[in-house]
Amino acid sequence: MKKYIQVVAMLLTIQCINAQSTIDEDVNTTIIRLIILNDNGDILLKKATVGWLTIDTAFKKRQTINEVIDSLSIKYGISISQPNLKGVFTHKYAFKNTTYIRQLYVARSTTNELPTNKNVEFIWAPKEEAIEKLSGTLPAIGEMVNQIIAYPDVVWGGSFLVDRKNGKITSKMTEDFYPISAPSTYREASYDPAVVQTLQKYMDGSSYNKREMLLSAFADNATLYLTNRDGDFKRYSPSAYADFFKNDEKGTFNGRVAKILDITITKDIATAKVEIAGPNRAWVYIDLFLLKKFKNEWKISSKTATRVDETPKNAVLFVVSNAHYYANSDIPTGNSFSEIVNAYDVFKKANYTIDFVSPKGGAVPLAYINTSDEMSKKYLYDPQFMNALKNTKSPSEIDASKYKAIQYIGGGAAMFGVPDNKEIQTIAMDIYEKYNGILSSVCHGTAGIVNLKTKDGKYVVDGKSVSGYPDDYENKDAPYFKTFPFLIKKTIEERGGDFKFSERGKFTLEVDGRLVTGQNFQSSKPVSLKVIELIAAMKK
Repeated sequence: MKKYIQVVAMLLTIQCINAQSTIDEDVNTTIIRLIILNDNGDILLKKATVGWLTIDTAFKKRQTINEVIDSLSIKYGISISQPNLKGVFTHKYAFKNTTYIRQLYVARSTTNELPTNKNVEFIWAPKEEAIEKLSGTLPAIGEMVNQIIAYPDVVWGGSFLVDRKNGKITSKMTEDFYPISAPSTYREASYDPAVVQTLQKYMDGSSYNKREMLLSAFADNATLYLTNRDGDFKRYSPSAYADFFKNDEKGTFNGRVAKILDITITKDIATAKVEIAGPNRAWVYIDLFLLKKFKNEWKISSKTATRVDETPKNAVLFVVSNAHYYANSDIPTGNSFSEIVNAYDVFKKANYTIDFVSPKGGAVPLAYINTSDEMSKKYLYDPQFMNALKNTKSPSEIDASKYKAIQYIGGGAAMFGVPDNKEIQTIAMDIYEKYNGILSSVCHGTAGIVNLKTKDGKYVVDGKSVSGYPDDYENKDAPYFKTFPFLIKKTIEERGGDFKFSERGKFTLEVDGRLVTGQNFQSSKPVSLKVIELIAAMKK
């Protein structure tokens, strides 16, 4: 079944902690709950033995969100888009030694139809009715869903204690709701949520070619003042503007990434600014709205926009892998999220454009995600960043002349698909040789450079000082290790390189001409800083 996935944590590999075989033992289980909305904002509910619930699944082994969506699609016959992480909650049970981690995602139905599974009763319920039904099943569920729907631009956290009294399941909040996402996002959503909801209809309708949803954000007599492609300043009706999106497939993401910049409310009128960015920020517009409250419902009465010209930037290309598992095993792996975000943050602060390439393009798996780490949390809930990881470029889409540097990201996945990819090898050597750029790698990402050859047929590591994750620190008795197609240190030394590394847990940075390599994830930031330093020096 075809699904169009755009997700803030869409690639998040979810791992249950210390899962046990029976519910009566110590169990920490992850539950994903989907709040599915139709174009009217109604919530999909299913009838269960205990009462009405949203669709959910529990599991004791790691799964990606895409795998969860696939399994639910097969089980219930649902088709959805935009599963965005909106809540991470802990449920501790007083009557058994069990803890559940509940992750709540908000998704959109692509059909607005009830699921096709005839063995389960489903209904579309308006928000107030849905909250009431969910609270009747378990108050905590109603409270979580109500908070998420009221403030849709925030990712929420919180904790509940679930108990059993007189045969009835009860719950109480033990930790108040708190925003996990950036304070600026929370500030936006702290305004009247009805204004945010109207803007969300505009943003979702225009980004996913949903004409009816887009029109529902506007007053019938609204006026749009826009500059067309010929440079003429023209006036449009909402219907004429919505026609711009009529030829694209409904529910398909068209590359427009929108975020609210500001909302100002004065009684029953409001102004709002929304940034609209094209794929890879090839173009950026600021939309300015005037809204009016009609019968307790906010509508856009006027809109205009201006294009923002961005200064050309230096660009770096990050190489990531599509491998979800170690070779042909069932052992999950992924690209190191820590290495990605620490490097990304350095380049972003230096005003670089950062693109991602993978052998197959599209979504890539992530590993080593630590939500207690502020840097990881910052980017995990950054929709534009996560969308870039869902939509990595394929090698055929890359123009090597654009980039000042190429950086190979580590993680177990880096051992597979990347080192032997001829197209990526060509891109890397074009950047390095043809365009005099920087070649860099971190940790297992160094596996990506072992096969690279210069124009004269020599391995690029020949005669170079190189670092990466050393074979000495691998667990050679572990099943994952037996899947490795080669060993990094051994191969580099066989090909004339001088492999260097330090104690476990300490970073090593090796710079040899325009080759910059690092030992482990701690080296990600130093490698990136050195790359920027070398590029700046080359311009002098």
